Amino acid sequence: MRSLIVGILFLVGLGSCLTKTVDPHSIEGKLVTRIQTTCGESSGCIVRLRDVTDFAWDRVYVFKTTARQYQIEEVIGVPFPQYEEFKRSMIFLKEGRLVHGEAEPTDVEAPINNQVIFDIPDTDSYRSYSPESQFNVTRKSRDGGSYYKLNLIEH
Repeated sequence: MRSLIVGILFLVGLGSCLTKTVDPHSIEGKLVTRIQTTCGESSGCIVRLRDVTDFAWDRVYVFKTTARQYQIEEVIGVPFPQYEEFKRSMIFLKEGRLVHGEAEPTDVEAPINNQVIFDIPDTDSYRSYSPESQFNVTRKSRDGGSYYKLNLIEH
């Protein structure tokens, strides 16, 4: 009986991993909606984060899942109470003050459905961008969905 219960819990947990997706109400979700309406099924279109935010900001920091709260706070210079371990953080500042922060869902094995992946090198844990930053979008398919790679367009 015990092994049956363990087996059921394993399958429920596995099923929840396969159905992970980005919250459509988050900034990442709004960015995905913008990408889907602007780009459709094609790759190679351009998007900006400022086009999906409804608040003023002058810097955004995007962190990998490996960044710890103390590291994030050291980089941004203010407390980040929305931190959640093993999640990707997206933090918007205006004049050095936190104006919006999100902890984005993730899966350590593969991108989740509709995940946005910024061009953060393997050697770094974050990247920072201005409202003027533009990104070239590449749509990638995976089992059961898609994800999007964003590469900064250098001026």
